[in-house]
Amino acid sequence: MRAVIVGASSEPGEEAFYGDLLARAEFVVAADAAAEWCLAVGRAPDLAVGDFDSAEPGAPERLRASGIEVVEYRADKDDSDLDLAVTAARARGCDSITLTACMGGRLDHTLASLGTLVRAGGGATADLQEPSFAAWTVGGSSSHTIELATHPGSLFSVFALGAATGVAVSGGMFLLNAASLPTLSSLGLSNVAASPRVSVSVADGVLVVLVQVAVGERRPARICAQ
Repeated sequence: MRAVIVGASSEPGEEAFYGDLLARAEFVVAADAAAEWCLAVGRAPDLAVGDFDSAEPGAPERLRASGIEVVEYRADKDDSDLDLAVTAARARGCDSITLTACMGGRLDHTLASLGTLVRAGGGATADLQEPSFAAWTVGGSSSHTIELATHPGSLFSVFALGAATGVAVSGGMFLLNAASLPTLSSLGLSNVAASPRVSVSVADGVLVVLVQVAVGERRPARICAQ
Protein backbone atom coordinates (compact mmCIF):
# COMPACT_ATOMS: atom_id res chain seq x y z
CA MET A 1 0.00 0.00 0.00
CA ARG A 2 1.26 3.46 -0.87
CA ALA A 3 1.23 6.12 1.84
CA VAL A 4 1.62 9.85 1.45
CA ILE A 5 3.20 11.43 4.54
CA VAL A 6 2.32 15.10 4.86
CA GLY A 7 4.46 17.57 6.77
CA ALA A 8 3.53 21.04 7.95
CA SER A 9 5.81 23.02 5.58
CA SER A 10 3.98 23.28 2.27
CA GLU A 11 5.02 25.61 -0.54
CA PRO A 12 2.74 28.67 -0.49
CA GLY A 13 0.11 28.95 -3.20
CA GLU A 14 0.47 25.30 -4.32
CA GLU A 15 -2.73 23.90 -2.83
CA ALA A 16 -3.81 22.48 -6.22
CA PHE A 17 -0.64 20.36 -6.44
CA TYR A 18 -0.99 19.02 -2.91
CA GLY A 19 -4.71 18.46 -3.26
CA ASP A 20 -4.20 16.36 -6.38
CA LEU A 21 -1.41 14.34 -4.77
CA LEU A 22 -3.52 13.62 -1.69
CA ALA A 23 -6.63 12.79 -3.72
CA ARG A 24 -4.71 9.97 -5.44
CA ALA A 25 -3.18 8.57 -2.22
CA GLU A 26 -4.25 5.20 -0.85
CA PHE A 27 -3.34 6.15 2.72
CA VAL A 28 -2.55 9.59 4.13
CA VAL A 29 -0.64 10.20 7.35
CA ALA A 30 -0.47 13.81 8.51
CA ALA A 31 2.21 15.07 10.85
CA ASP A 32 1.07 17.55 13.51
CA ALA A 33 -0.50 20.72 12.03
CA ALA A 34 -0.64 19.10 8.60
CA ALA A 35 -3.77 17.17 9.64
CA GLU A 36 -6.16 20.12 9.59
CA TRP A 37 -4.33 21.55 6.56
CA CYS A 38 -5.12 18.31 4.70
CA LEU A 39 -8.79 18.84 5.47
CA ALA A 40 -8.53 22.37 4.09
CA VAL A 41 -7.18 21.11 0.74
CA GLY A 42 -9.92 18.48 0.46
CA ARG A 43 -8.51 15.19 1.77
CA ALA A 44 -9.08 13.95 5.29
CA PRO A 45 -5.99 12.13 6.57
CA ASP A 46 -6.43 8.50 7.54
CA LEU A 47 -4.13 9.06 10.49
CA ALA A 48 -2.78 12.10 12.33
CA VAL A 49 0.46 11.76 14.31
CA GLY A 50 2.49 14.11 16.47
CA ASP A 51 2.66 16.26 19.57
CA PHE A 52 0.49 18.93 17.89
CA ASP A 53 2.58 21.75 19.31
CA SER A 54 2.40 23.62 15.98
CA ALA A 55 -1.31 22.97 15.45
CA GLU A 56 -4.15 25.22 16.55
CA PRO A 57 -5.28 24.51 20.14
CA GLY A 58 -7.80 21.68 20.31
CA ALA A 59 -6.72 20.11 17.01
CA PRO A 60 -6.57 16.49 18.28
CA GLU A 61 -10.09 16.73 19.68
CA ARG A 62 -11.48 18.23 16.47
CA LEU A 63 -9.77 15.57 14.38
CA ARG A 64 -11.15 12.75 16.51
CA ALA A 65 -14.61 14.30 16.32
CA SER A 66 -14.28 14.14 12.52
CA GLY A 67 -13.59 10.40 12.72
CA ILE A 68 -9.83 10.64 12.09
CA GLU A 69 -7.50 8.35 14.02
CA VAL A 70 -5.07 10.39 16.13
CA VAL A 71 -1.87 9.18 17.77
CA GLU A 72 -0.67 11.87 20.15
CA TYR A 73 2.82 12.13 21.64
CA ARG A 74 4.46 14.18 24.35
CA ALA A 75 6.43 17.20 23.17
CA ASP A 76 9.65 15.95 24.81
CA LYS A 77 10.11 13.04 22.40
CA ASP A 78 13.22 11.87 20.55
CA ASP A 79 11.74 11.58 17.03
CA SER A 80 10.32 14.28 14.77
CA ASP A 81 6.62 14.18 13.92
CA LEU A 82 7.57 13.30 10.34
CA ASP A 83 9.65 10.32 11.52
CA LEU A 84 6.78 9.16 13.70
CA ALA A 85 4.40 9.44 10.74
CA VAL A 86 6.67 7.24 8.61
CA THR A 87 6.95 4.68 11.42
CA ALA A 88 3.17 4.60 11.75
CA ALA A 89 2.71 4.11 8.01
CA ARG A 90 5.22 1.24 7.95
CA ALA A 91 3.51 -0.38 10.95
CA ARG A 92 0.25 -0.35 9.00
CA GLY A 93 1.77 -2.25 6.10
CA CYS A 94 2.66 0.62 3.77
CA ASP A 95 5.57 -0.45 1.56
CA SER A 96 5.71 2.67 -0.63
CA ILE A 97 6.09 6.07 0.97
CA THR A 98 5.92 9.57 -0.51
CA LEU A 99 6.86 12.54 1.64
CA THR A 100 5.41 15.94 0.81
CA ALA A 101 4.93 19.43 2.27
CA CYS A 102 8.02 19.00 4.43
CA MET A 103 10.85 20.97 2.80
CA GLY A 104 9.87 24.60 3.29
CA GLY A 105 10.53 26.99 6.14
CA ARG A 106 13.44 26.21 8.46
CA LEU A 107 16.74 24.81 7.21
CA ASP A 108 17.08 22.47 10.20
CA HIS A 109 13.69 20.93 9.45
CA THR A 110 14.64 20.58 5.78
CA LEU A 111 17.84 18.70 6.67
CA ALA A 112 15.96 16.47 9.11
CA SER A 113 13.39 15.72 6.38
CA LEU A 114 16.17 14.47 4.10
CA GLY A 115 17.20 12.15 6.89
CA THR A 116 13.62 10.93 7.17
CA LEU A 117 13.60 10.25 3.43
CA VAL A 118 16.75 8.12 3.76
CA ARG A 119 15.27 6.11 6.63
CA ALA A 120 11.92 5.72 4.86
CA GLY A 121 13.73 4.04 1.97
CA GLY A 122 15.05 1.24 4.16
CA GLY A 123 12.92 -1.77 3.23
CA ALA A 124 10.41 0.27 1.25
CA THR A 125 10.32 2.48 -1.81
CA ALA A 126 10.39 6.14 -0.90
CA ASP A 127 10.41 9.48 -2.63
CA LEU A 128 9.77 13.12 -1.90
CA GLN A 129 7.39 15.19 -4.04
CA GLU A 130 7.08 18.96 -3.87
CA PRO A 131 5.63 21.31 -6.49
CA SER A 132 9.04 22.51 -7.68
CA PHE A 133 11.13 19.35 -7.33
CA ALA A 134 11.19 15.62 -6.63
CA ALA A 135 13.80 13.60 -4.73
CA TRP A 136 14.95 10.03 -4.19
CA THR A 137 17.73 8.37 -2.21
CA VAL A 138 20.20 5.86 -3.62
CA GLY A 139 22.40 3.50 -1.60
CA GLY A 140 22.53 2.68 2.07
CA SER A 141 19.74 0.21 2.92
CA SER A 142 17.82 1.14 -0.25
CA SER A 143 18.61 0.41 -3.91
CA HIS A 144 22.12 1.19 -5.15
CA THR A 145 20.88 2.12 -8.63
CA ILE A 146 17.98 4.27 -9.72
CA GLU A 147 16.72 5.14 -13.17
CA LEU A 148 14.46 8.14 -13.67
CA ALA A 149 12.25 9.24 -16.53
CA THR A 150 13.06 12.91 -16.98
CA HIS A 151 12.34 15.79 -19.29
CA PRO A 152 15.45 16.57 -21.40
CA GLY A 153 16.77 19.89 -20.22
CA SER A 154 15.62 19.39 -16.62
CA LEU A 155 18.06 20.37 -13.92
CA PHE A 156 19.06 17.68 -11.45
CA SER A 157 21.61 17.39 -8.68
CA VAL A 158 23.24 14.47 -6.91
CA PHE A 159 24.48 14.96 -3.34
CA ALA A 160 26.30 12.59 -1.01
CA LEU A 161 25.04 12.34 2.55
CA GLY A 162 28.37 11.30 3.94
CA ALA A 163 31.28 10.32 1.71
CA ALA A 164 30.22 8.16 -1.26
CA THR A 165 32.35 6.12 -3.65
CA GLY A 166 31.72 4.42 -6.96
CA VAL A 167 29.24 7.09 -8.05
CA ALA A 168 28.05 6.91 -11.64
CA VAL A 169 25.69 9.26 -13.46
CA SER A 170 24.51 8.73 -17.04
CA GLY A 171 21.89 10.47 -19.16
CA GLY A 172 23.06 13.91 -18.08
CA MET A 173 25.17 16.54 -19.78
CA PHE A 174 27.89 15.89 -17.19
CA LEU A 175 28.73 12.23 -16.64
CA LEU A 176 30.33 10.56 -13.65
CA ASN A 177 32.00 7.14 -13.62
CA ALA A 178 33.31 5.51 -10.43
CA ALA A 179 33.59 8.96 -8.87
CA SER A 180 34.07 9.79 -5.20
CA LEU A 181 31.79 12.44 -3.70
CA PRO A 182 32.62 14.03 -0.34
CA THR A 183 29.72 14.98 1.91
CA LEU A 184 27.46 17.54 0.15
CA SER A 185 30.08 18.00 -2.59
CA SER A 186 29.13 20.38 -5.40
CA LEU A 187 30.53 17.91 -7.97
CA GLY A 188 27.00 16.64 -8.65
CA LEU A 189 25.34 20.06 -8.53
CA SER A 190 23.20 21.43 -11.39
CA ASN A 191 23.49 18.73 -13.99
CA VAL A 192 21.18 18.83 -17.03
CA ALA A 193 19.20 15.86 -18.35
CA ALA A 194 20.38 15.14 -21.89
CA SER A 195 17.99 12.25 -22.54
CA PRO A 196 14.59 11.01 -21.37
CA ARG A 197 16.33 8.75 -18.85
CA VAL A 198 18.86 9.51 -16.14
CA SER A 199 20.61 6.77 -14.18
CA VAL A 200 22.42 7.24 -10.86
CA SER A 201 24.26 4.54 -8.91
CA VAL A 202 26.61 4.29 -5.95
CA ALA A 203 28.85 1.47 -4.73
CA ASP A 204 29.16 2.68 -1.14
CA GLY A 205 27.39 5.53 0.62
CA VAL A 206 24.05 7.32 0.34
CA LEU A 207 23.05 9.80 -2.35
CA VAL A 208 20.10 12.12 -2.72
CA VAL A 209 18.96 12.84 -6.28
CA LEU A 210 16.90 16.02 -6.71
CA VAL A 211 15.18 16.86 -9.99
CA GLN A 212 13.78 20.35 -10.50
CA VAL A 213 10.29 20.60 -12.03
CA ALA A 214 9.47 23.66 -14.12
CA VAL A 215 5.90 24.95 -14.38
CA GLY A 216 3.96 22.84 -16.88
CA GLU A 217 6.77 20.30 -17.22
CA ARG A 218 6.16 16.55 -16.93
CA ARG A 219 7.22 15.37 -13.51
CA PRO A 220 10.13 12.95 -13.21
CA ALA A 221 9.34 9.39 -12.16
CA ARG A 222 11.33 6.34 -11.12
CA ILE A 223 11.52 3.69 -13.82
CA CYS A 224 13.36 0.92 -12.02
CA ALA A 225 15.81 0.15 -9.25
CA GLN A 226 18.22 -2.72 -8.85
